[in-house]
Amino acid sequence: MKQHRIRFLHSLILTGVISAGSVHASLVRTEQFVNYSTGTLGLDSAHGSLNGWNATSPLITLTNGSGSLSGTSLGFVASAGDRAFLRFTNAPAAGAGARNQFAPNLTFNPTLGNTNVYYSFLYKFQDATQIPTAGEFIAQVFHANSGTGTAQHWALQAKNVAGQIQLGISKAGAPNNATNWASTTVSANNVFLVVVRQQLITGIQNDIYDLWVNPPPQTFSTNELNVPTPDASVGALTTDGSESTSGTGPGRILFYAGPGAEFDEFRVGTTWADVTPYFGQCLSAGIAVSPASVTNSAELNNTFIVTEIGTSPTIQWQRSTNNGTTWFDIPGANVSIYTTPNLALSENGSKYRAIVNVACDNSYATSAVATVTLTTPTPTATGTVMFDKFDNIVDPNIGDASRNDTPFSGTNSLWYTFLATASGEADSGLAVFGQGGNMVGTPQSGASSLWLGYYTDTNQPPVHLAVGKALKITLPFTPSGYASHTNNSSVRIGLLDYFDGGVRILADGAAAGGSRGNGAGVRGYMFNLDFGPTFSVNSPLQWLARNILSDDNLLGSIADFDSFGSGPAGGGFNGAPAFHAGTSYVMELTVARTDVNTVDLTASITGGGTNWTHSVTDTNYAYHRFDAIALRPNSLETSADSITFPDFKVEVLNATIPVTPFNITGIQALSAGPSSVRITWNSISGVNYQIQSRNSLSSGSWATNATVQATGASTSYTNSPGGASALFYRVVATP
Repeated sequence: MKQHRIRFLHSLILTGVISAGSVHASLVRTEQFVNYSTGTLGLDSAHGSLNGWNATSPLITLTNGSGSLSGTSLGFVASAGDRAFLRFTNAPAAGAGARNQFAPNLTFNPTLGNTNVYYSFLYKFQDATQIPTAGEFIAQVFHANSGTGTAQHWALQAKNVAGQIQLGISKAGAPNNATNWASTTVSANNVFLVVVRQQLITGIQNDIYDLWVNPPPQTFSTNELNVPTPDASVGALTTDGSESTSGTGPGRILFYAGPGAEFDEFRVGTTWADVTPYFGQCLSAGIAVSPASVTNSAELNNTFIVTEIGTSPTIQWQRSTNNGTTWFDIPGANVSIYTTPNLALSENGSKYRAIVNVACDNSYATSAVATVTLTTPTPTATGTVMFDKFDNIVDPNIGDASRNDTPFSGTNSLWYTFLATASGEADSGLAVFGQGGNMVGTPQSGASSLWLGYYTDTNQPPVHLAVGKALKITLPFTPSGYASHTNNSSVRIGLLDYFDGGVRILADGAAAGGSRGNGAGVRGYMFNLDFGPTFSVNSPLQWLARNILSDDNLLGSIADFDSFGSGPAGGGFNGAPAFHAGTSYVMELTVARTDVNTVDLTASITGGGTNWTHSVTDTNYAYHRFDAIALRPNSLETSADSITFPDFKVEVLNATIPVTPFNITGIQALSAGPSSVRITWNSISGVNYQIQSRNSLSSGSWATNATVQATGASTSYTNSPGGASALFYRVVATP
């Protein structure tokens, strides 16, 4: 689905729709905070994560019912929904903000030709005294696949000038953060409109960024020939860093907490008209991009995207289970991206569509219908999937480049990384040959490494966990020493599924680099581990689920994941001993599928007298198909000099399914015989239930007539005991 959207946007750019006379060429993102719950912006689906918000901070919040910022006095279109609040902080930083992923990789590829990207939003400062005279960032745009640690593209700043507030624009790589300031100033507690134009120009050191503060309302929705003169620009004569040398293009905007403020009506488009709708304008409801049909395995979730058109449009997703004859609203599905729960095979052929409504003229538009085609999954049997001892005595398939030599087998996993030099595998950062039956990883200096291993064969289905099964990965490791260590950072471990949407890596190279990994379309979880000789945080273990599937950056950005919180419970680990040089540890990562849409995640690390454990439950994504593991140390200076792995084991085990109280819902005597009885009860899919009977309620032992594994929310069993005149029955669930 993400790839479909990318192709659509490229077609707009390459066929010349973005021209001097075009109007409403492509509205990429609009945000009016409609139907969001009160809480932290981007925290989860109820707070905007499905509409691209992530990198959450409690300093940026929503309040349902707070109302919109109004820009109608500025000539701007009337708003809908609510607004976002930014709390004051004396220490603004990338971590004190909210980020929006408004476009995937390559949506705006500057290497393919010149194009414009426009941004607009309403903003209001609460107190001018909170803004320093030297200025501070209030918003910044980054690559579509980058974090916020490296400056890219443009930055918007604010400074206090004699009690008034002045805005300025700068290039990310400009010397000394050189900023060109708009002459127009604004006052605290007054709403103002910001418009930024990013002129992406093929080549390097030539991109141009333009800033307008409260542009003339008579220019709103005009064509590209009549765009007004900017209030400030930073252009080709200023060094612009790296943005034009990357084909990734812009795709993420970060709104910083710093001064207390509010913002609303965020838009991204490809023309001035896209981002400057005027007051009184009523654009009827329309659909720019309809959701695309999908085909994948049953028991996975599916994501659909619609790009809506209109003035303050609202969205309602609908579903049909009878080939489109009747449709029903999906509760809470009111934003442009909708992700289903895991769909059972019985839901093959289900159809989805989006209804867009514009209140100002009560117009409606209906998207094209997207159909889900589901294939039958094959659950993986209990047992060992992979046990690689990295030893050519045990595994005769291993050769000189043993970590990725084929053929694949149950004792020969395939590992890939970025081959930094031509001097041999030992210089690549991940070596097996000649390592005495070990795999040895050496982190890069000053940069992250990616060590990616597959435990299913190329083009073969992944491990599929049936309800009641668990994936257990065991990875012993020993840090060699800390001669280069300066400070802690995270070692990230991904449990991943390439088969159901990703592109598997088949060779060493840049695709297996520290911030790549062919991440687009890859589902899975990440275990985030604070690493060093002592812990640097109170809760060093963290579980997360990958939610921004469009990003090619596999493990490089925490913001591509939803966090389930950190542990172990109770915290208090800051400064405590962690991973000693030369000490052997065993890390066990377990994903237990306890229901169709529920998995339990557990991480356990033992060794050197330690035993750290952290468990969480995921009822949102419930990923249960896996074929790869990835390790990403942040750098040589923030991990260990090297890390030795003596073996790598993957197993499918039986999982304990907790059973909630249930009721027998029906007892029916059948015509098959006077003592044939059908018993029906509430059940949990995957749980085994024993049907037991005896002659008396007051005495005697219970006999087990049958054991039945439930496949849904209701289960029945018919018992025909023969000559018994009367029996009493009960149903017992076994965990």
